[in-house]
Amino acid sequence: MQEKLSALIIALFACASFSPAQAIVRGKPVHALALHGEPKYAPGETFDYINPNAPKGGTFRINAAGLTFDSFNPFIIKGTPAAGLNFLGTNGYFIEGLTAQGRDEPFTQYCLLCETMELADDNSWIEFVIRREAKFHDGSSVTADDVIFSFSILIEKGHPFYKLYWGDVKKVEKRGLRTVRFYLGNQENAELPLVLGQLPVLSKSHWDNGVFESGSLDIPASSGPYKISKFEPGRFIVYARNPQYWGKDISVTAGTHNFDLIRIDYFRDSEVAFEAFKAYQFDHLVENTALRWATGYNNDLIDSGLMKKESFKDGMPDTTQGFVMNLRKSKFSDPRVREAMGLAFDFDWSNKTLAYDQYVPMESFFGGSELAAYGLPDGLELKILEKYRGQIPDSVFTEAFSPARTDGTGNNRTNLLKARQLLEAAGWRVNNGFLTNSKSGEKFEFEFLLGQAALEKWITPYLRNLERLGIRGTMRTVDSTQYVNRINSFEFDMVVGVPNQSISPGNEQRDFWGSEAADTMGSRNWSGIKNSAIDAIIEELISAPSRESLVAHTRALDRILLWSHYFVPQLSVPASRHAYWNKFGHPDKIPLQGPDFNAWWYDRDRAAAVDAALKVRR
Repeated sequence: MQEKLSALIIALFACASFSPAQAIVRGKPVHALALHGEPKYAPGETFDYINPNAPKGGTFRINAAGLTFDSFNPFIIKGTPAAGLNFLGTNGYFIEGLTAQGRDEPFTQYCLLCETMELADDNSWIEFVIRREAKFHDGSSVTADDVIFSFSILIEKGHPFYKLYWGDVKKVEKRGLRTVRFYLGNQENAELPLVLGQLPVLSKSHWDNGVFESGSLDIPASSGPYKISKFEPGRFIVYARNPQYWGKDISVTAGTHNFDLIRIDYFRDSEVAFEAFKAYQFDHLVENTALRWATGYNNDLIDSGLMKKESFKDGMPDTTQGFVMNLRKSKFSDPRVREAMGLAFDFDWSNKTLAYDQYVPMESFFGGSELAAYGLPDGLELKILEKYRGQIPDSVFTEAFSPARTDGTGNNRTNLLKARQLLEAAGWRVNNGFLTNSKSGEKFEFEFLLGQAALEKWITPYLRNLERLGIRGTMRTVDSTQYVNRINSFEFDMVVGVPNQSISPGNEQRDFWGSEAADTMGSRNWSGIKNSAIDAIIEELISAPSRESLVAHTRALDRILLWSHYFVPQLSVPASRHAYWNKFGHPDKIPLQGPDFNAWWYDRDRAAAVDAALKVRR
């Protein structure tokens, strides 16, 4: 998050004052805050996508494929943290935030560690009062000192994302043993009060030891529903439900954290993990390989009901995947070159041949939701874009974006001819079989960095198409630690990117696309985008006074990103795919933001039936 707004953005905001029309409640303590509109649930109500009477017990075994871990500190760049510790805004098994997010609303935060929160009438501060009963695992109370320490150390020594996310906070002040107030330096930042509720609260007595910025396997004191019971670095970690969990009786946790044990086993890659799943070594698999989903499962197990395959469709933007070009490399600086790179990818052939037609073209970074920019801009979106005419691609105003398509036969000649014309216009011509820059004499060569061998089958035919243009691309698949380190330091030419998006975009967009993030190690601006129009629209999006305004600004941002060709659009996944041994129950309702696996429960009768059947089969 930018410490100081650019002169351009300041000018844009100078004529605007904070809009009192926003529906966020101000001037009194509340149990929840919604970005736009009112919270769905009253104080004490349980979420209706949860079974509040879900039984407790059993073990939930899941996997982390192609990964390792050497740290219990998930808040820094250094080291690889264990899975399940903390997920900003959604809470892990171990570390909690001040608030919890309602999953069937675009963006509403409900008090979790806090008892109440109060937003100033002029949006200049937000105050949290910590629950008296909130305690860390060592029995000590969660206090204002812990909250202030957590914020300060994350900003000063944590992952650079936190500074981008919360950088508009001017000051933090202790107002009592359990009361802390955040003063907001940018009163136009409409979602800042809510994202401050996502602050993971750390125990000051444990973490204030001068070594926060280095990874450690010392188990920290935390306040979450699970404790770390045992682990072996790089092999497994087991979380045990804490029977003394302070929050087990509050409404926002009702019906969740139902398993006695959660075990996460680590596997070298997804293929090894899949074989282990079929061998009943763990219980649940998020399937990200279309071929396996179509042909890899034992139909006898499915038909008998011992194993289940379910696709969950929610209201979130679809998962999108594309090839990220590093604009820090001069060869990718020209948008005509980037467009040509996109024309070389044959989605239709790849989808049919490699994925049994299970995917859809990537036509938006927010596809499958109201945030996606389809057709031509009009209304408020057009008004937003008009301010930046001349600074953004002209095609934004004249054409609806569509990724390169083919007839699926593998004949990509038409698109490759278009690509060659674009490359020649950008000063690249074939010389002795190599695409060569006519000014510098540089040959067009690049490395495609991969962290999973399973992706190689998608990249190989793409590189063959590029070779027909005279472009020499190579693949390099590295281990997870090296991959993460190279991504964090932007040491790559091209990589596969999955820029998962929220149904309520806001401050995190700075980290995805903002100019400051382009120079911030560890940011998600892998492309290295530096665009003043994008920066300005992101700031306007963050301060959007209504849902309508937020949607229009997101569509405008989406349209500029697409037409700037920062990504080679690969595919979109319209639903999440889950396979699991039929030992569990889960709520029938799928909320807006997708299934909550913390709300699943162990079904003893089903589990006994699976165990008995598998013994017979063996």
